Amino acid sequence: MSRTSTLRLVASVAAVAAGATLAACIRDTDAAPPGEVPREAVAYEEGDARAPVHVIYFDDYVCDDCAKFSTEAVEPLRREWVAKKRARLTVVDLAWHRGSVAGSAAAACAAEQGQFWPMHAMLFERQEIWKRAVDIPAKLTTYAAKLGLDTAKFAACSAQKRHRERLDTAEEATRPYAVRGTPAFVINGKLFYGSQEWSWVEQVLIANERGHPESAPPPPFKPPMKRVVDSARLEEIKDSVAAAGRGP
Repeated sequence: MSRTSTLRLVASVAAVAAGATLAACIRDTDAAPPGEVPREAVAYEEGDARAPVHVIYFDDYVCDDCAKFSTEAVEPLRREWVAKKRARLTVVDLAWHRGSVAGSAAAACAAEQGQFWPMHAMLFERQEIWKRAVDIPAKLTTYAAKLGLDTAKFAACSAQKRHRERLDTAEEATRPYAVRGTPAFVINGKLFYGSQEWSWVEQVLIANERGHPESAPPPPFKPPMKRVVDSARLEEIKDSVAAAGRGP
């Protein structure tokens, strides 16, 4: 089994105990009561602080499932919820791959010129190209040019060590939420994983907006195909996850 297949398998099985589903990247952390993300860890945020729903989106610009989630869910989330003051959105970048730091820096520096979301979209749309570049920062500077940014200012901003420092803080910020993979999103304190369909995400948002988060449907769980893992091994992993969820 490939390393990628293994990571996807563990993320899917973890959904049984954590209210989660498929995720692309896995990390081990200690669970703790959720709280606000430290300001120093935030990549970008928008929305009314008084909105009834708070969505924290943990992403990684080199995560393929993050690309899928952002493409399908971010636009309706911003249009129907953030813009209408029904939700506020906090984006927290993580750096778990080669190129992650450069990608996050590019988005942050584009934000300083008022182009966070266009750069966010471009990074995910062209992920398979830039993440394989020999000189990733140089490649991302060409994207800044395509967006009409001041490339000299962008390049100088991208080279600053504060981006690495922010990502180190973001790594620490994953621990209270027990984030083990990306994409991950926390809705009013509850963690969910995976590149979910927008129709399901919106049902969770509505349940929280109405003050009844328990009425939200559980996230869909899709067991791995037999070619990924044999059924006996799958049941063994499920039992292990369930036992861990029950605690001592």
